[in-house]
Amino acid sequence: MGDATTCRDAIRIFEEDHKRNPEGIKAPQATYVKLYGMMPPINKIDPSALATLKSCEQLGLSSNNIDRIGNLAGMENLRILSLGRNLIKKLDNLDSLSHLEELWLSYNWISSLAGIENLKNLKVLYLGNNHINKFRELHRLVELPDLQELVLYGNPIHTESVERNGEINWASSVLALLPQLKKFDGVTAVEWKSRREVGNEHQLRKVFKLIDTDGGGSLSQDELRASMKDPKIAELVGMDPIEIEPILIKILAAGGYDEECSFEDFCYWFSNAGSIGGM
Repeated sequence: MGDATTCRDAIRIFEEDHKRNPEGIKAPQATYVKLYGMMPPINKIDPSALATLKSCEQLGLSSNNIDRIGNLAGMENLRILSLGRNLIKKLDNLDSLSHLEELWLSYNWISSLAGIENLKNLKVLYLGNNHINKFRELHRLVELPDLQELVLYGNPIHTESVERNGEINWASSVLALLPQLKKFDGVTAVEWKSRREVGNEHQLRKVFKLIDTDGGGSLSQDELRASMKDPKIAELVGMDPIEIEPILIKILAAGGYDEECSFEDFCYWFSNAGSIGGM
């Protein structure tokens, strides 16, 4: 086999390997063909060899040394393509895979998502631990209306965003861009929303206590007016003082001269004005 395993040799190995193919199915009839982790590794996709896999719905090519996605137009039944832990830098030839539903590409060298827009039927996309460092690359995913699950964990765009604004803010920014997602970075969209609400309430509790200078458990009209001039309030909330002032004015206007604002009312006004700290 020389320095690399060819795709034809890998297919033969699959047919003969009881662990990969316990039922001894011939490759052209197999729905899941496991060519991952070959020794020596596969370094090139051979379209003509893989086109013989007529029944293949899932193709495992992970943990090899493949540096380019070859033209797989001959695999008309392919639904799941696994190419994790390879050396891929670009999303080439995806126009030949418009029927693909899942693409697994974690642990590669990808920095641009150009070409991903060809996968209109894609539902699952794993891109963890690549080299994506610009949020504008994620805008390409807007072209995928059926995308339900996405992994971006471990990319520079993820680590830098988390260091700057925290994990919940990171998830919120992606889910705002792609509201159809049901799962992001291994966590359901419902769970992200729950974490965000808990984080918002925790942050608002800090702000409320800071404004409540007499510790009475509610905010007087005088305390609310004084808070408009306190730069710490804006810093804690993560908003510009110009944005906070109208909210506080509304709270003042909603109550009578002597009426105090409870924590529940305080949360209501800020929740309806927008998320705290960009969350």
